[in-house]
Amino acid sequence: MSFLSPTIYRVCRGLLRYTWARLHPVEVQGLEHLPAAGPAIICPKHQRWEDILAVALALPPALYYIAKAELFVTPLQREFLRALGGVPVDRRNPRATLSSFRQLLPLLQEKAYIVLFPEGTYFRGRMGPGKHRLVQMLLKLQERHGLGPLPFVPVGLSYETSRRPSGWSVAVRLGPPLSAPGAGQAAALTQALLEQIARLCRGPEMLVGAWREPALNSMIRWSSGSG
Repeated sequence: MSFLSPTIYRVCRGLLRYTWARLHPVEVQGLEHLPAAGPAIICPKHQRWEDILAVALALPPALYYIAKAELFVTPLQREFLRALGGVPVDRRNPRATLSSFRQLLPLLQEKAYIVLFPEGTYFRGRMGPGKHRLVQMLLKLQERHGLGPLPFVPVGLSYETSRRPSGWSVAVRLGPPLSAPGAGQAAALTQALLEQIARLCRGPEMLVGAWREPALNSMIRWSSGSG
């Protein structure tokens, strides 16, 4: 289970605002698409490690991050990352992954905001193929525990050059949430999310050839869960 500490999370985010964000300003667009109350799954583009900082600064609520288990090896690092909302998932072991995802159920029931990078790893300048198995597991939790349609919020990130000494800023753009009735639509939902993320990644790092007008599966819905 994750042990997010509101105090540690708030202090670390405050430090980021007065250090990293002053060097690399974060501009946010589309906050009206963020559901006013959880649970919600935040699905950002993943191009570099700074994505984590940019998303944490852009979105007001405390966020839980689905992260690879290799980051949680040492006791000190494990406790610190958990205090910041890290939820370890062992992607190399299917049984361990299933066990890890069971940690998410109480978070979803407590209406948490959970960050899932649908590409699974870094893909610069293009969209990765997506990891629909992680989306599938979340939809299974939705089905089995009567959570209602979970909103999956696509988020684009663009790193834009500037005249600042640091050289760049970050634009974070949220799109309307998507949802699906069950695990059988996981692949279609993942594809729809990737297409929306690609559209939202405008600017100097435009994902050439990645965006096309989405042909949504009839079971995939635009969510009305934004506040």
